[in-house]
Amino acid sequence: MKNKKILISGAGIAGLTLAYFLQENGFKPTVVEKASGLRDGGYMIDFFSSGVHVIEQMGLLDALKEKDHGSSIVKQYTDKGKKSMTLDISAFRDSQKGKLFNFLRTDLVDVLYQKVKGVIDLRYKTSIHEVEENTNGIGVTFDGGKKEQFDLLIGADGIHSNVRNLVFDAKNVEQLFLGYYVAALEHNVPLEIKKEEVLAMMVPNLQVMTYTIDEATLEQNSSVFVFKKEERLPRMNHQEQVKLLQNEFKTFSHPVPEILETAAKLDKIYFDEVAQIRINGSWAKGRTVLIGDAAYCVTLLSGQGASMAMTGAYLLAQKLVESNGAYKVAYQKFEEELRPLIHSLQKKAVKNIGSYLPSSKFSMWIRNLLAPMLFKKPFVPLVTKQLGAVNFFEETKI
Repeated sequence: MKNKKILISGAGIAGLTLAYFLQENGFKPTVVEKASGLRDGGYMIDFFSSGVHVIEQMGLLDALKEKDHGSSIVKQYTDKGKKSMTLDISAFRDSQKGKLFNFLRTDLVDVLYQKVKGVIDLRYKTSIHEVEENTNGIGVTFDGGKKEQFDLLIGADGIHSNVRNLVFDAKNVEQLFLGYYVAALEHNVPLEIKKEEVLAMMVPNLQVMTYTIDEATLEQNSSVFVFKKEERLPRMNHQEQVKLLQNEFKTFSHPVPEILETAAKLDKIYFDEVAQIRINGSWAKGRTVLIGDAAYCVTLLSGQGASMAMTGAYLLAQKLVESNGAYKVAYQKFEEELRPLIHSLQKKAVKNIGSYLPSSKFSMWIRNLLAPMLFKKPFVPLVTKQLGAVNFFEETKI
């Protein structure tokens, strides 16, 4: 086996998944993460299709079932609390045959971490400062000044990838801003919903989705805010982010003001722009390759960000195993097979923006009229196709 010593930057979904499969197949992965430990915050995600296939290969399906929120009913209201739609996705959930999950993104990371803990070399509070490819591999200098030699480098460090910034030409990287921002936090503001329900409040260009994540008491909740902005915002600190949210959602009634009051008391919340990463050219450069959001962020609008992170990690590991560590062959086959799917999902995400968060009262009326019908059983195949909710791997296994 060639090129066994592999450095992975990023201990998120893509990085931990890749590390597991590399370790299982004779490679020696090292994962570095700039955070001091498992990240908190984030938002509730839908998880299905190829990602579930990867989870099954890791033997983690039962662990994920324990995390599942199980939401099937969306109760939507206006900013003033007037009911505007009820969406029942039970037929779509049934079509996935027990393989559609809702949980916090951090829940998935925790499940993956528990799988690799104590098995792989995982270094928190560690970031790459400099990368230099040489005849023997890749020389890496870490922030503390320590130097180390690796055979390959994998950037699995998210949309704001450090590896991408260090290795790739910025002129070939487009961070396509889609005109929206997302914020998320956990809180204990009381809600009058059941565990399987989602409380949605929406007006044109503004949306709040709230879930309860504590089945026993229904007192621990998670909310995600999405709002439209024509231009990118300047960098803001935590209090500036909260003030912006309070201003954007100032017309919203209970529980939104109380949730944002809670946000102001926290040290931080999740806050970022909705953007896609599109690389003009290969996802690989020499011995370095990017996976997950670092290479091809599809955004929350696709509903498949986490699934595609795991899909990319599994596929890359598969190609490295098949090629006996011949990275040029592995990187090329990995990209050739995955890139068409990513391109399709990114196009669908841009196309679906209008239905995800309508920009006018009329388009919202149309959405509220059609959505409940489209999720009924006769139309589920159409929804499945539109979401790309298929298993990319089919029966493929490492």
